[in-house]
Amino acid sequence: MPVKELKGRKDFSHLNYTEVGSNIKPVKAEDTVDPETGSLAPILYSAVWDVDATQSQTVTLDTENRQLLEVYMRSTTSPTVHMDVSPDGVNWIEDVHTWSGYTSISEGFYNASRYVRIRTEPAGSAGDKVTIVIMAK
Repeated sequence: MPVKELKGRKDFSHLNYTEVGSNIKPVKAEDTVDPETGSLAPILYSAVWDVDATQSQTVTLDTENRQLLEVYMRSTTSPTVHMDVSPDGVNWIEDVHTWSGYTSISEGFYNASRYVRIRTEPAGSAGDKVTIVIMAK
C-alpha cells in the first residue's frame, strides 16, 4: 500500500524499507540498480565452504559501500562467531556482533562499513566443518 501524504510530507512510496532493530531506515530502490546497465546490481560475496572448524577461520568482504549485508554460517559444531567492521580494511572495530552456541546463523544487516569480517574461534573435534558466507548488495 503506497504511503499517502501525511502532515505535509511527500509521498515516500518510491522507497523500500528494511527494519533494523526498532529503527526503520529507507533504502532507495535505485541504490540496488547498476547505473551502467540499469539492471539489478550484482551481489558481492566472500566465503569458505566446509573448512576445518577446529581452526580459526576468517572471511573478509569489501562491500564496495553496498548497504545491505547478509551473514550466513553453518557448522557441525558451535563455534563462537565474531563480526568486525572497518572503514579502510586496516583499522578494525572488533566484535560489533558476536554469536555463541549456534550451529547456524543467517542474519541481515543495514551496513555502513566498507569492509566486513567474520571470524570463528576453533571449536569441536577432528572432522567438524564450518561454512561462512558474507553477501552485500
